[in-house]
Amino acid sequence: MDLPFAAGAGAVRLGSPWIAPVILLLWTLPALNAQPPAGVKQREYPASSASLRAALQKLGAYQLSRLPILEGFVQTQGLQLDRYSRPYYEFKIDFLPGEGKRTLVRVKANISAWYSEGDGTAQGYRVLQSNGRLETDLLDRLSDYLAQTEPSTGTPPRSSLEEQIATTHAQRLEAERSLSGLEAQLQTLTGTTQVVSAKFVAVARTGTPVLDKPAAGAAVLLKAQPEDEFEVTGSRGGWLRVKLDEARSGWVNSSQVQSNLPILSSVSAAKSQADLPADFTILRESTSSFDGDWSPLKGKTSLFVWAQPASRITPNIAAAKSRFAEAIFAQRYREATHSADNSLQGIVVIFLDKRGGVAAARLDDIGYWLGGTLTRDAFLARCSFDPVGAFPVVTGKVRPSGKARATTPIKPQ
Repeated sequence: MDLPFAAGAGAVRLGSPWIAPVILLLWTLPALNAQPPAGVKQREYPASSASLRAALQKLGAYQLSRLPILEGFVQTQGLQLDRYSRPYYEFKIDFLPGEGKRTLVRVKANISAWYSEGDGTAQGYRVLQSNGRLETDLLDRLSDYLAQTEPSTGTPPRSSLEEQIATTHAQRLEAERSLSGLEAQLQTLTGTTQVVSAKFVAVARTGTPVLDKPAAGAAVLLKAQPEDEFEVTGSRGGWLRVKLDEARSGWVNSSQVQSNLPILSSVSAAKSQADLPADFTILRESTSSFDGDWSPLKGKTSLFVWAQPASRITPNIAAAKSRFAEAIFAQRYREATHSADNSLQGIVVIFLDKRGGVAAARLDDIGYWLGGTLTRDAFLARCSFDPVGAFPVVTGKVRPSGKARATTPIKPQ
């Protein structure tokens, strides 16, 4: 039975056929707003839409950008990727008000690439479906940018884990100081270690190990390079104790060092003094297996570095890419060879400018180049540059040894 409800001069019957759908729609509106459309990634931030839009502009989110490859960025089911080339992407970004002063950011990457049949009968740009990696990467970069630039509302309390790390670090420094004192006393009592006058030595070969004890099977503290110079503070048998920093020392076999000799080749000296060129900025770095087609690194653990053009890019961006790739090779090689982790075998630089490009090199070849065993041209001949035209340093000088075509995505998982 329909029961009337008095409302002023008229009455509304609760049993009217349009009442139930309206009430149901009002109930479901919040849920609809919370769920993003298909292919859209969203995240809520404690900032206004204006400040978020300005931050995204700083990150270059509103620019049309080139993808180095399609694999790893699009849904590949049913696609013949070898028929696509020149991929580009741009973001569609929307802002929705959240709770309080928070704002919901929704991002969708629109990806397109040139499609061509083998016989050229069907060709043209086609829109491809993103797999969500570009969107997630942008939201991650926005979070990082806001964390670095937004003033904090207060100093958060220090976590118990941070306190434990700080305490452990202090205890380690104190233990190392005590150990140095005990070693000095032992030298005085036993005479087994001779204290030498201050002098400096350099290792004779790349990758010479500096150990924590004067024994062949001792733990490796770092792997030294010919450009590393150490102060000798003592000796024991055929071993030299060298100073690493104010609190640490290590041991190196005296047969593996040379004294009073130049410690840098001309190539290494020039590169060790130079910072990375300002033409590009690094977006991400990750270590994973190389899945590209270049056989020298295929299936081997490599360091991937993603770089995008800086705001003030040189007019000759191709030459800038070559300079930046060489600088990354040299800098990351030194960092890798000073690490106790010996799994890294190559370095890959992925450029995210409009034309794109991938430069790759084996770690051993970089070492031969920096050590002076290989000339620059000989080193470049062993590298991979794809496409070759994006790196004029190899055009007409050396023959590229293959194509890297790295398949690791921008946001490694």
